[in-house]
Amino acid sequence: MIYGLYLSSQGAQVQSRRIDAIANNLANASTTGFKRDLVAFQAHRPRDVDFPTASEPPHGLNNSTGGISVAEIRTDHTNGSLNQTDETYDLALHGPGFFSVAGPDGPLLTRNGSFSVDGLGRLVTRDSGAAVLGESGSPIQIPADAHQIEISVDGMVRQVDATGTRSEIDRLAIVRPASQEALLKQGGSMYKALGPVVPAGPAAEVRQGYLEESGTNPIDEMVAMISASRAFETNVNMIQHQDNALGRLLQMMPR
Repeated sequence: MIYGLYLSSQGAQVQSRRIDAIANNLANASTTGFKRDLVAFQAHRPRDVDFPTASEPPHGLNNSTGGISVAEIRTDHTNGSLNQTDETYDLALHGPGFFSVAGPDGPLLTRNGSFSVDGLGRLVTRDSGAAVLGESGSPIQIPADAHQIEISVDGMVRQVDATGTRSEIDRLAIVRPASQEALLKQGGSMYKALGPVVPAGPAAEVRQGYLEESGTNPIDEMVAMISASRAFETNVNMIQHQDNALGRLLQMMPR
């Protein structure tokens, strides 16, 4: 009976984690460059399968067998759809890679290319004001007298003066980690690389005048939320049912 309570509590716990992840995905359904999280479950083999004969039971819930637990939470880095804005400093990446921006403890990575120019002439993120970095590692400076700014597919930023003459300013630092698993979400569509990063190369193309939409599909997430909520409720009901059955059993025992 107690073992059944453990199994049901495990089921309720993993569904609670799943609900939290889905709720965060839904909250960011309109966040530029957001990537949704997926909760991966791990099933445990029943103890009597591995130990068909009588044996010492495991000590503690963490060592018990059977049931499920959360194996990991993965981020789906599939490219989102591109939304055309025709704004000069709206940039989207097509293909693998991230923009590099200045963070409090070193560079951060983002797919959110909603940029603007601050009072110091730096290209910055529109929501947090973090400086966008060039290949040199320094913030990209936009000249005050620039008549027009052009950004090519390879990330080169050029200014066009009043006479139509083009001159290069800097190239956007577009990088990728050695592994997508070596990224830690920091909030605001920002990631911290837990290992080295390398140039993304020609596989990542910059699209000026576009923004990458959120990777969350609200309809799919709502269906997943309903499924997770029902599974959570079922496990809670099983806990209550087993608790009541255990209480009745104890009442029937002679005192």
